[in-house]
Amino acid sequence: MSSQNTSLKRDLGLVAAITIVVGNMIGSGVFGLPSALAKVATPSIIILAWVIVAIGATIIALSYGNLSRSIPKAGGPVVYTEAALGKFWGYIVSLVWWVGSAVGNAAIVDLIFTQLAQLIPALDFPVCKLIATLSILWLFTYINICGVKFAGWISIVTTILKASVFILVVILAIPHLNFDLFRSNSLPLSLQGETDIFTMFSAAIALIFWAFTGLESSTMAGGEIKNPERNIQRSVIWGLSIVGVIYVLINISLFALIPQDQLAESNSPFADAINLALGTNVGGDIINVAILISVVGALSGWILTTGRSIYAASKDKFFIASFAKIHPKYATPYVALIASSLITSIFFFLNFYSDISGDTQGLSHFVNITTVAAFINLPTYLVTVISEYVLIRKGKMQSSRANNVRLFLAFAFSIIFLYFGFIGSIVPVIYWIISIGLLLVGLFCYPIFRKSHLED
Repeated sequence: MSSQNTSLKRDLGLVAAITIVVGNMIGSGVFGLPSALAKVATPSIIILAWVIVAIGATIIALSYGNLSRSIPKAGGPVVYTEAALGKFWGYIVSLVWWVGSAVGNAAIVDLIFTQLAQLIPALDFPVCKLIATLSILWLFTYINICGVKFAGWISIVTTILKASVFILVVILAIPHLNFDLFRSNSLPLSLQGETDIFTMFSAAIALIFWAFTGLESSTMAGGEIKNPERNIQRSVIWGLSIVGVIYVLINISLFALIPQDQLAESNSPFADAINLALGTNVGGDIINVAILISVVGALSGWILTTGRSIYAASKDKFFIASFAKIHPKYATPYVALIASSLITSIFFFLNFYSDISGDTQGLSHFVNITTVAAFINLPTYLVTVISEYVLIRKGKMQSSRANNVRLFLAFAFSIIFLYFGFIGSIVPVIYWIISIGLLLVGLFCYPIFRKSHLED
């Protein structure tokens, strides 16, 4: 019987679904962005940008929550767009989301390696980095192939662990909190004399939205969530609410504990914050291990959801037919998972090239990859909002005046984030060439994919 398995198992409860959302969002962004943000903007602008993005992301997330009640299937924005705009636009969203998420997975693994290198400095060498990052990626690809339930438990455990790190940092920061921290007297060299508020705000927005990608994670695994009509929507709303509060508190706490010029140069802001607060170096390795395990949980969750986007598209017959295959023993979309990790692997070789050539534009690989991934993912949020509007106009979803206002605001925030993401990014051209090249190849292959399904 197992060899005839063609459907996903509903093994994820509400708690697991919420922790997948929280774990995917609080994965690399909260750990990797504080230093990058300290280089491009002042504390007051950074905190304001976090609040604005959190509000906008919450409004956009409501569209995912509403759509998930009407279409409780695996694939999230892919199946929503298909239902509203047809198979071609569903394909475009699946392609864009897939490539953006696969690229983003490279940023998470890059951060995992950074934490490993803090513990084992001998690893911080280009060849060692390439081998280590590829090994980490394919280990967790294999874990996800072996079953969604185990991946769900990894998400729960690592989310609890990272929450303990956040709570410790916030508690330690309480005695140091005051309004003076929003007027930094220790700006890094890159910001000394900087008065262009718009430029700083644009750069902050371009980086910060990466931390909110993942709000749709549970919708991607909709075919594996118990009681999906209720639990998908609840997981999106609860997950995003928890994350928004954590992000703002954590960034305020870090600025309270670390002078901005030191934060800008820190490779491990959380460890440095705890060490400075306690006046010791004892906690550094312990915190780095905790962060490492936490980010590993985010990687597991992102690998899980990345494969589901093209699985859903393939199952609905507008992507590569073989990507819809389910593993006969583990009931997971193993071909889609493998294909996703192949895309991610390309960026490790790109990082290797950048390491040996020095072509990084003065930015870390983490910043380069997250900027590209966030910008690629942004159109999927805009199209999802449009899809909800279209389904309401078609009479397939209920509407109200309040809902119409919320849809308008969601549309406006999507456009604003796209604009700031475009003007605020400084990334080597090679990253954009490869990303856009992957999207164009996928676009031109659409007729071939459709023909392959028609011939089956």
